[in-house]
Amino acid sequence: MNHIGTREIATERLTLRRFEIEDAENMFYNWANDPEVTKYLTWPAHESVDTTETILKEWISKYDEKDFYQWAIELNDLEQPIGTISAIKTDERVESVEIGYCIGKRFWNNGYMTEALTAIIRFFINEVGAGRIWARHDTENPNSGKVMVAAGMDYEGTLRHAGFNNQGICDEAVYAKVRSAALDEEPEEETPEQQAVTTKVMGEDGVMRNVISDETMEYVGILAKLELSPEEAEAAKKDMADMLDYIDKLEELDTSGIEPMSHVFPVNNVFRDDVVTNGDGSEATLANAPVKKDGGFKVPKTIGE
Repeated sequence: MNHIGTREIATERLTLRRFEIEDAENMFYNWANDPEVTKYLTWPAHESVDTTETILKEWISKYDEKDFYQWAIELNDLEQPIGTISAIKTDERVESVEIGYCIGKRFWNNGYMTEALTAIIRFFINEVGAGRIWARHDTENPNSGKVMVAAGMDYEGTLRHAGFNNQGICDEAVYAKVRSAALDEEPEEETPEQQAVTTKVMGEDGVMRNVISDETMEYVGILAKLELSPEEAEAAKKDMADMLDYIDKLEELDTSGIEPMSHVFPVNNVFRDDVVTNGDGSEATLANAPVKKDGGFKVPKTIGE
C-alpha cells in the first residue's frame, strides 16, 4: 500500500481533517465524555478536558507518520468536530485496513457517519491502494452495523467471544469492502446516503482534488456501454477527476455583476419579424383568383363528383 498519512477529505456535509489541540473542549463535550457513546468502545468516557487534551497531543504527534490515520469529523454547518474515524490497524501482507469510529449522541441518525465512512473507504481504496477495508462491532450494538452496510460494506460473519469492550467479552460482527476487480459487474443499488457523497482529498500541494471511486467508474462504464480494461478505467478516472477539478476552479471565479447569457456568443434572429395586419386586404387577394364565388376562391373538387 502507498501510505500518505491523514489527508483532509471533504464530503457534501463534512470535513474530515487532522485534530488540533484547540479541538479538546469540543471533543470532550460533543462525544468523549458520554458513557452512552463509549458503551461499546474499548476506551472509557473521559473524565475531564485534560484527559482529552492528553489523547489529542499523542495523536497530533503522530501525524508525520505516513501510516497513521486519525480524522476529526467536522460538521460544516457547525464548524465543530462531532466525532472521529480512524484506521485502527493496517496489514501490509493482505493490504487491509481496519476502521473504527464514534460520533456524538446528538448527531446520531443523520447519516453523518455513513457519509464519513463511505469517504474513508474510497480514500483507502483509491488513494492508498488498500484491497480490503473492514470493521467490526459488538452484536449488542446493531446500529453500528447498519452504518457499515449503508457505506457499502458486506457482512462476513460473527466471531463468537472474540472481542472485549466496556461491556466485557462480546461477540463481534465483521463487515468488509473489497476492491472490485471485475468492471463488468452490475453495481448494487446505493442508498441515498451513498448517492449524496462526493469526495475530495487534499493533495501533497495542499490543493483539494476530486476522487472518482471504482464504483462510479463501473457505473459510468455500464451507462456508456463500455468494457474498460483496468488500465483504461484508471485513465478514465483520472480524466474525470481532472474535469471536476477544472469545474471547481471555474466556480471560484467571481461572476457577480455579470449578466447571465443563454449563449456564449451573440445570437441574432435571422428571420424577419411577423407583420400583423387587420385582414382588410381580401379584395386585393381575390382579384388574383382564377374563379371566385361568394367572396372566396373556387377550386375544383379533388375527390369524385
